[in-house]
Amino acid sequence: MTLAAVRPRFSGHETFACRFAWLPKAVRLIARNPKALSDDERAILELGLGKNMVRALRFWLETFEVASAEAGAWSLLPFGEALFGDDGLDPYIERVETQWLLHWRLSTAVENPLFAWRHILYRRMRPDFTRSELLAEMRAEGERLGYEHSDVTLLQHADVFIHSYLGSLNPASPEDTLDGPLVDLGLLRRLGRRRGADRIEPVFTLTRIPIGEIGGGVVNYAIASYWTARRAGESVVTFRDLAHGEGSPGATLRMETDDLRDHLERWPTLWSYRPSGDAGSITAVADLDPARLLREIYT
Repeated sequence: MTLAAVRPRFSGHETFACRFAWLPKAVRLIARNPKALSDDERAILELGLGKNMVRALRFWLETFEVASAEAGAWSLLPFGEALFGDDGLDPYIERVETQWLLHWRLSTAVENPLFAWRHILYRRMRPDFTRSELLAEMRAEGERLGYEHSDVTLLQHADVFIHSYLGSLNPASPEDTLDGPLVDLGLLRRLGRRRGADRIEPVFTLTRIPIGEIGGGVVNYAIASYWTARRAGESVVTFRDLAHGEGSPGATLRMETDDLRDHLERWPTLWSYRPSGDAGSITAVADLDPARLLREIYT
């Protein structure tokens, strides 16, 4: 994927992080009336949300790859059907594996990645940041890619990332106090305060997550998804790419490299890992079938 082919998304969420109940409620509405979600007034009445929140919900449905619209009619995508459809694996997001899968789908889009997610998860060398530091970095990175977004747009986008994993810092309404489906993952936490250019600010940091909290099935699904989306046609993937590459399981799920290495060795029926210094290579022993591995998470 070349830089020219990647078109990051900076907006569309109307400054709202996704709320826990939004996806299940939207799926039920789509089942009742596929066109209702495209009608602002009808959707407001059916969902009990304000107009901007309805627009944000439509954005998150598409960005999580749960559903999409064509000619005003909404339908579930394969991922959304598998999880939230009539015989869905977890229609009310009751399992932490589903939350990890939503984080995975949100973070790993190839052609239209969310700019803040791409920058924070894959482009930064340090795990910690303040809002002003992040704004300066995003401004520079956006300009490098040929975009000229205002600081307001960039900061709102950064705040949506933060609120997605920590909840709202200063809730302005009862709706703002409701956590989203990614908060429980513990990917982001507060780390005290430090002085910036003109004020003292909160510090946020990405955390490393033990593989036991993610689940081996989720990791297997992530490996197969990464391989088919970004290494299609390749028979071998390097361990370095799998652990650190953009959209990789290691970087997206925030795993320690030793955890990932141990996981590959524990699943010889799926992966053949050949260590070589800090690198090594992986071949797939079984067919790469993300849909099958998705179902196996819940069996």
